[in-house]
Amino acid sequence: MNLLFDIANVLLPEAFLSILIILCIILTFVLKEENQNLVFAAALTGLILTLFSFIFIPFSQENQALYGNFVSNSFTIIFRILILIGTILTVMLSRRYTSNFSNSIGEFYTLILIATLGGMLLTGANDLIMLFVAIETLSISSFALCGYTKLDKLSNEAALKYLIIGAASTAVMLYGFSFLYGITGQTNIADIIKVLPNYQPSIVLILSFLFILAGFGYKLSAVPFHVWAPDVYQGAPIPVAAYLSVVSKIAGFAALTRFMTLIYSDISIFTVAIAVIAVLTMTVGNLMALGQKNIRRLMAYSSIAQAGYVLLGLSVLTIEGVSGIIFYLIAYLFMNFGTWAAIQIFATETGMDSIDDYNGLAYKNKYFSLCLAICLLSLAGIPFTSGFFAKFYLFKAIAFAGLNYMPLLIIALVNTVLGVFYYVKVIRAMYVRTNNGTAKQNGKLKISLSLQSVLVVTVLTTLLIGVFAGSFIDISKFAAKSITINKKSPVESFSDISSFIR
Repeated sequence: MNLLFDIANVLLPEAFLSILIILCIILTFVLKEENQNLVFAAALTGLILTLFSFIFIPFSQENQALYGNFVSNSFTIIFRILILIGTILTVMLSRRYTSNFSNSIGEFYTLILIATLGGMLLTGANDLIMLFVAIETLSISSFALCGYTKLDKLSNEAALKYLIIGAASTAVMLYGFSFLYGITGQTNIADIIKVLPNYQPSIVLILSFLFILAGFGYKLSAVPFHVWAPDVYQGAPIPVAAYLSVVSKIAGFAALTRFMTLIYSDISIFTVAIAVIAVLTMTVGNLMALGQKNIRRLMAYSSIAQAGYVLLGLSVLTIEGVSGIIFYLIAYLFMNFGTWAAIQIFATETGMDSIDDYNGLAYKNKYFSLCLAICLLSLAGIPFTSGFFAKFYLFKAIAFAGLNYMPLLIIALVNTVLGVFYYVKVIRAMYVRTNNGTAKQNGKLKISLSLQSVLVVTVLTTLLIGVFAGSFIDISKFAAKSITINKKSPVESFSDISSFIR
């Protein structure tokens, strides 16, 4: 009876998704090679139905499931919806790409669905064991997806690097969990919260935080845990790279935000570590992107820099900062997927991914170039795009957090200016440089219906979020209010540091 209640009020989308995974596995083995494309239709239809199942989940109240190991509230529901939308876009993005896989099409979609289930469970995991299992479900599926094109050397290299670094980061995170369990004697986060305030800051608590942060930093490709990202994004299938840069990050940010606000929010010295990593992440990401000539590597460093901006909202550790994170990720989902869709379209038709290959593209494909330009300008934070309002709202939260955070705001503004240069570099190639390259030789790009749908939907949504930014900000604020933050002042933070040193 408890399980039925849990499913009906909390885990209905995850139940739908689990059934869909089983169905796709059966279809993969039953259908003949020429009928494997039916798995795509089943996956897409099932994901849309799963998305609609959130109508039956209470949005304005908090419910627990699986004996308190999973929490559903407005915060986790928003992130679960974003993960599902990202997965739907990934499946549509994969339609043309998987047509070359013949009898392994079904397995590709099944792995995406399994990774999505892990990501959705990760957002509301309320126990260290469940958190670890959810991360591994997402990670292991991602490892396999990165190396799915087995005959591609770059894909094999990407999968191997992702696997080795991922396994190391998981071990480090698990070590951090063991320290936290050793301190409190509990694995449930609610029980840890009750015990931890009675424990004074010490080297063990500091190490637990740093190890856990390192594990999350790998998922978010935050500096210095970012070294895998450029090679993986370049070598993995483009739909998988898009999935990792958006969906995997959204799940990681949801888990890290809940973990920080619930467990470490009253120990302010830990926000200093988040702030330092945020500054390093956005700065390194932007500086390294400036010199990139391959658009997929450029997008990898762009993703790193964008993660740095989002971490700023966590470093101030306020309700405004959390709502800024949510709104930023909503905008990031669509503008980043739109860019990856354009890259997928161009790579499918030309087989090239150098920025120089985009020279003069606007002369032959003006609507396609316009769509790509809008997404890039939004990522750069140019006014009147969704990216601009997302950055503005996030930076506003930092400014209102107090004068102590003004250096972070200044660094973020400088990095925003740096980011404009490499995004505009692609636009310049399309509109300014002479059309004597690939674009002229191949003429107009032939865009499949699924890719065209992803590009149009993401571009239009990017524009709509900019127009109706107030409504999305209100939703973000409502979701952020379900997070409880007990934060010390910066003065108390320095007192904590002094007492720890003594």
